[in-house]
Amino acid sequence: MNETPSPSVESARRDLFARVDSPADLKRLTRAELAPYCEEMRGFLLESVQSTGGHLGSNLGVVEIATALHYVFDLKRDRIVWDVSHQCYPHKILTGRKGRFASMRQTGGLCGFTHPAESEYDLFHFGHAGTSISVALGLAHGAQHESDPPHSIAVIGDASLGAGVAFEALNNAAASGQRVLVVLNDNEWSISKSVGSLARYLSKIRRSRTVQRANQEIHNLLSSIPLIGQRVDRALEDASEVMRHALVPGHVFEGLGVTYIGPVDGHDVGELVDIFERTKHLDGVVLVHALTDKGKGHPQAPNHPERVHGVKGTAKIAGAESAKLPGKVAGTKPIAGPSYTKAFADALLKLAERDLRLHALTAGMPSGTGLEEFAERFPARFHDTGITEQHAVAQAAGMAKAGLRPVAAIYSTFLQRAYDQVFQEVALQNLPVLFALDRGGLVGQDGPTHNGVFDIAYLRTLPNLVLCAPRDATDMQRMLEFGTRYDGPVCVRYPRDNCPGVEHIQPAERREMAAGKAEVLLEGGDVVLWAYGALVQQALEVAERFARRGVRIGVVDARFAKPLDEELLGRHVQTYRHVFTLEEHQRAGGFGSAVLEAVSRLPQVRASVRILGIPDRFLEHKSTREEQLAEAGLDPDGIERVVRFALSPQWV
Repeated sequence: MNETPSPSVESARRDLFARVDSPADLKRLTRAELAPYCEEMRGFLLESVQSTGGHLGSNLGVVEIATALHYVFDLKRDRIVWDVSHQCYPHKILTGRKGRFASMRQTGGLCGFTHPAESEYDLFHFGHAGTSISVALGLAHGAQHESDPPHSIAVIGDASLGAGVAFEALNNAAASGQRVLVVLNDNEWSISKSVGSLARYLSKIRRSRTVQRANQEIHNLLSSIPLIGQRVDRALEDASEVMRHALVPGHVFEGLGVTYIGPVDGHDVGELVDIFERTKHLDGVVLVHALTDKGKGHPQAPNHPERVHGVKGTAKIAGAESAKLPGKVAGTKPIAGPSYTKAFADALLKLAERDLRLHALTAGMPSGTGLEEFAERFPARFHDTGITEQHAVAQAAGMAKAGLRPVAAIYSTFLQRAYDQVFQEVALQNLPVLFALDRGGLVGQDGPTHNGVFDIAYLRTLPNLVLCAPRDATDMQRMLEFGTRYDGPVCVRYPRDNCPGVEHIQPAERREMAAGKAEVLLEGGDVVLWAYGALVQQALEVAERFARRGVRIGVVDARFAKPLDEELLGRHVQTYRHVFTLEEHQRAGGFGSAVLEAVSRLPQVRASVRILGIPDRFLEHKSTREEQLAEAGLDPDGIERVVRFALSPQWV
């Protein structure tokens, strides 16, 4: 008969979370107190993250894993690497940052990923998937000379394990002889449902209730036999191995030389502690397969795990009222159109209705890239390859060679992972693959791991590629139409933001969309702003500010970074005194660099040319993209200051 805990016991349990501010505090808890502590942490996460915004579902799912790892290991000395690291919130809570959670992902606050500047417990600032095992192996190699080397631990999700680099790491780690603990957090989800044969394989293990029931029955049987003492665990493990191999033949991990433990209940913190204690004494690579529920504790998680992956939050962000949006004067109510992602998705659907050759690909990001409706309407023409950017791009090349028109929708910062395939399989073959580079530019709260500010530079050097960027929803549709007709590779980049709600020039008035043809929006006197992509709106606002003072500023929507409209540029460097290039990209190697290269080939130049872009450093996360633009001097105020200085002494 269960006894009702006394009020003093209940009060003590409620105070567990308040008592733990460090791993040392955690280790003072009894094992019986770990489960209620985890529940309190989960409640804190639900309340805090839904207020500030951030990655919620993944963090709710790793509460027990993080707690058990910190309880068993000394993670100031032992090395832990969180794959992607977006699931590091429990780790941050346990390492002295609980009191700062109200600042999560806001300007000057906690980063949404691990960050060495925040804590000595954070070894790396990561935001991409699949690399944790490689890094953990490198850490193990670096400590192998020590007489008592620290443990090296990688925590990786089932979707990340499907990345090619993760399998490369497992293969090499097993052959290296190094001691590495891999904790596989298997919740069957990345942001969206995990896909691929490996996901089906893990699902087979996960759903084999017979395995788990057999393990428990064998444990109960052996535990009931008297006088076998410490041999129970060993016998249990041996019997479990026999049973598991009978039900799941050809175990892929052990085929690689990895010691496999599992599947285990990833929400049973006591069982996890026991398992991690045992793994401390094992050599080689050990993989603990922990089954978890994404978003555990959230009421919507059982039916909608994808919805609780990331939440926007309800907290008022400091400075939000004064943030200036593109195309609007401070103090006016901003008018926003659809997001660029939505504009892309809607335009692609219209094109797919007319062209049966059009296929859409994404590397594990159907919702993030806006392709969910495409997948529903055209399932045979939609391909989610999982977190495998290299494979997705190479597959797109094969599809293009076979006569299809593939559209590969991949975040700008993620396409970096497939650079060799863009070069070798697409550009070198001059194949008609259209790359849709979402998050091209600054991304606000996600920070430097996701800022897509290098793509122009790393793509512009490749022959055959055409690079373009729309300024609004209308030009998004026109560029996609152009790109799917063009007989070669085309890259369309666009930011994580809304399109302007009021478009400056209507479609019928716009210049034909052709490679290397810019569009003059405003003629000026001494100064012309050549803007690329979404920053056209900032250029128009600056021109409007000067127009109120009777000064005409020219504005050009460059549209293409490669090829450039060198004919128009040649005229402008002869007729204007100052040419400014605007881009949401690093100054080095970007659109402005392309302009300077073109100008250097001209025999005579009257104008001075200056690049306005992101400085040569990583911009940390801010509450909004607009704050990041202001830090880089790319908001209307920053651009206006530079132009005023160029027109000195009249305007300074």
